Amino acid sequence: MVNLLPVKIFVDSSSDLPRQLASELGIIIIPMPVYINNVTYYEGLDIFPDTFYADFKTYKELPKTSQPNPNDLQKIYEKILADGFDVIAIHLSSGLSSTYQTALLVKEQCSYPDRIHIIDSLGASLGFGLLAVYAHEIAKRYDDTAKIVEEIIKIRDRMRYIFTIDTLEYLVKGGRVSKTAGFVAGLLDVKPILHINREGRIEVFNKVRSRKAALRKLIEIVEQNIKDPAAQIIGISHAASLEEASILANEIQKRLGVPEIILSEIGCVIGSHVGPGTIAVFYQQ
Repeated sequence: MVNLLPVKIFVDSSSDLPRQLASELGIIIIPMPVYINNVTYYEGLDIFPDTFYADFKTYKELPKTSQPNPNDLQKIYEKILADGFDVIAIHLSSGLSSTYQTALLVKEQCSYPDRIHIIDSLGASLGFGLLAVYAHEIAKRYDDTAKIVEEIIKIRDRMRYIFTIDTLEYLVKGGRVSKTAGFVAGLLDVKPILHINREGRIEVFNKVRSRKAALRKLIEIVEQNIKDPAAQIIGISHAASLEEASILANEIQKRLGVPEIILSEIGCVIGSHVGPGTIAVFYQQ
């Protein structure tokens, strides 16, 4: 018998959830816009990571991003409601985007706002993509949507986001980290380790001298802080760095014995702010 879930799980494309996995789980992904050289593209529809990163250094200016169109959000929410499901929408951190606040406003314009549940992921990329995966599993166990949301929030509050980037230039230009942090990193020619804090904002967490040291540091941080690795999924996302991400995944698997590691490519929305060469790890603490 097919286990029909009481809800539909919904994320925006900045979740970097692999499309095939989302399709298998019935998770709905709404594209977010990316503006490149005054042209609007929609992530996953007419722009994809392979060409985005290949052309990244040729762009006249840093790509810009925006929240999903409110009308598009409302149409999808209403379609889910009309199909008889409650909506659980998990969106990019309110500390990084206005998407969450917009979704709250859209909810109030819908026919049954009490059946729409908007969650601030307080995270980005595959880290909150994992929340959607967990939400799917949680929804199999409960018929009460409020209980499902409660359990998702518990996991959200344990989720940790750590990543390394080639340069702080793009995050500084986009206002995601301070100019002081960018200046220091550039001056010392260091590789920063960053994280998303409990308020959903990016902070410099550590600094090392080389790329190899940065990758080793990511493993060390996970190893020292992860709780009950045998009972969780780890996510690793990368921006045009598949080989390094795969090596990282193999080493984490060997050391921690986690049952599953999901590997994904950082999409165009998140990639606009972090740039090529970024590698991120997501786990629960």
